[in-house]
Formats: sequence, C-alpha cells, structure tokens
Amino acid sequence: MEQEAAIRKIVELYTQGTYEGDAVKLNESFHEKAVMNGYLGGQLLMATPEPFITEICKAPMNQTDFDYSPVVTELSIEDKVATVTLVETYPDGMNFTNYLQLIDDGSGWKIISKLFASR
Repeated sequence: MEQEAAIRKIVELYTQGTYEGDAVKLNESFHEKAVMNGYLGGQLLMATPEPFITEICKAPMNQTDFDYSPVVTELSIEDKVATVTLVETYPDGMNFTNYLQLIDDGSGWKIISKLFASR
C-alpha cells in the first residue's frame, strides 16, 4: 500500500500541475529521461514532456471556470514499475486516455513514459 500511495502522489502532482499550469509540479512528476508519445486529434506526436509542459502552462485551467476532473481507472504495480490509466477532459472538449508508466529508480517514483490518445 505504501507503493500505491507514493504512485498516486506522483499522479496527483501531475494532475495538479496540469490544472494549475505549474511547470515545477509537472517537471517534478516526470523522470528526467521521460518520453511522451501519442495521438492528438489524429496527429502522431513523439517527444519529451517539454512541449506539453510549455503548452499547458500558457493557459492554466485553474484560471477558468472549467471543472477538470481527472480519473484514475486502473493502477497496476509490479516491483519497481507501475502503470496508471488516467482519463482527462480538457476545456476544449478533448478527452484523453493516458497510460502513465512509472518507475522507482531508487530516488522515488516518477513518470518515465506517457502514452496518450485523444478523442
């Protein structure tokens, strides 16, 4: 249960950073070698988290009346790796399913990979 709590804390840091447009929180949630790949509106994006962080910080959702309600639908842990499925809805109406892979490299849990699809 201790591992699950630590993983949920990182996911919460990620979702708070996303909602607040907080680059510090987002950078703290990702591992320094993280990758972020997926489909945004049908377009393939393959990158690090940096472009996402830059974009999300331009227009923080907490400065609007948008109700951001991310939901963890699945969490699986195997030793020092974990997968979390996170479903999000954004103000522009886009819905995202995110598959977050986390790793504990000895310095705590971090997101090492984010695979996503929008609809």
